[in-house]
Amino acid sequence: MRLIPLNNEQQVSRWAARHIADRINHFKPTAERPFVLGLPTGGTPLKTYQELIKLNQA
Repeated sequence: MRLIPLNNEQQVSRWAARHIADRINHFKPTAERPFVLGLPTGGTPLKTYQELIKLNQA
C-alpha cells in the first residue's frame, strides 16, 4: 500500500481525478479495447467527479 499524505479534501479529490485520468490515458482505449471504469455512488466521491469533469473540459 502506498500512502499519499495530502492536507485537505480538495487536494485528495484533485489527486484522485488526475490518477484516474492518467490511468485512462495510459491504457489508450479504442473502440475495440474500451476502458471500463466502475465508480462508487454516494456523496464521498462527488468532489473527485467534479475534478474529473474539469479535467475533461480543459
